Amino acid sequence: MASAPVIALRFQRADLQASAGLSALGQAMLAEARGPNDLIETLTGTGHFVDAINALAQMLPHRQAVWWACLGARLVPGLADRPEELSALKAAEDWVQTASPDAATAASQLAEACSDVAGPYWAAMAAYWSGPSLAPPGIAPVRPAPHLPGIAVRTALHFVVADPAVAGRLAPADLLDIGMDLMRGNLGRAPQAALAALLASA
Repeated sequence: MASAPVIALRFQRADLQASAGLSALGQAMLAEARGPNDLIETLTGTGHFVDAINALAQMLPHRQAVWWACLGARLVPGLADRPEELSALKAAEDWVQTASPDAATAASQLAEACSDVAGPYWAAMAAYWSGPSLAPPGIAPVRPAPHLPGIAVRTALHFVVADPAVAGRLAPADLLDIGMDLMRGNLGRAPQAALAALLASA
């Protein structure tokens, strides 16, 4: 059974139906769910781990969601040899720590040098889309749609699982453990460390 969330989760059924990218079965479970914890518990209990990632990425507050993407991307082996991705990821982590507009902009700029099929690119975009504006400095602000960070987060996590350096050693259920730890009000470090150890021993 999933532990009750400690932090407030966004649970707008219509928004999740439109933006969470749920499968047909996931949509059906959303329609019957009594709340966010019930939805995650039902999805995980029936093995719908991708749907659970997609839903939780939308329901977590943006800072926790972006941090989830960062923790996942940090698991990719050999990241130190991918300097552009590492720089973009560090910018996303800086945004989590500061929530500053400058950090969001830096994340976007550094992401431009990355492959868009890599977790760090999408972690950086999640930070950018969590910022106050999509417009360049000096232009009237254009606030990002609130569902965009969740889309970037789930995409980051899916690309972590698919990364050639991971070589199939992580599954969606593994990364979901980090998200559920964040949902409980923790920092996600313990499940991330367990996954890092798993990758190192494989």
